[in-house]
Amino acid sequence: MKTKRLIPLLLLFAFLITCFFISFAAPRATDYEATLKAKIESELSKGAKIVITASRSSSSTTTTISGTITNVSTSTLSDLVINGMTLKNRGETGFNYSVLDIFDEDKIPLDTLAPDATLNYTFTLEGINWVANGIHGVIFVQAPKSTDKEVLQAIYVE
Repeated sequence: MKTKRLIPLLLLFAFLITCFFISFAAPRATDYEATLKAKIESELSKGAKIVITASRSSSSTTTTISGTITNVSTSTLSDLVINGMTLKNRGETGFNYSVLDIFDEDKIPLDTLAPDATLNYTFTLEGINWVANGIHGVIFVQAPKSTDKEVLQAIYVE
């Protein structure tokens, strides 16, 4: 009989001990907010290395996104790619957009881009009715060989 009473007490004790340790180990909501704000401020203070322009033209079956990228830093940038993705607005609160496609097979590699150099790019998307399907997009310049695969700049395409 003692064993039957002891097991629930041991389980309750283990649960309380676990809750106690979790409460000290888990960061508070304000810690998350402060950490996130610090990371955003750190990224914003770096300044831009790339400026992107983009314009879109569409028909019922084809969408073309064209623009330029310009190196606005004082150093030559190397091993970059120009890439993009299409998004769909799901019309939901919270998680609004879903990524439909990333232009991985159409990405444009750049060996180097000198300071003040500008490069034109064009992505042609076949079989996409941009307006009728409520598609949105993002064009971005990435350093895929960097340790964190940093996105240097991005632009939203409506």
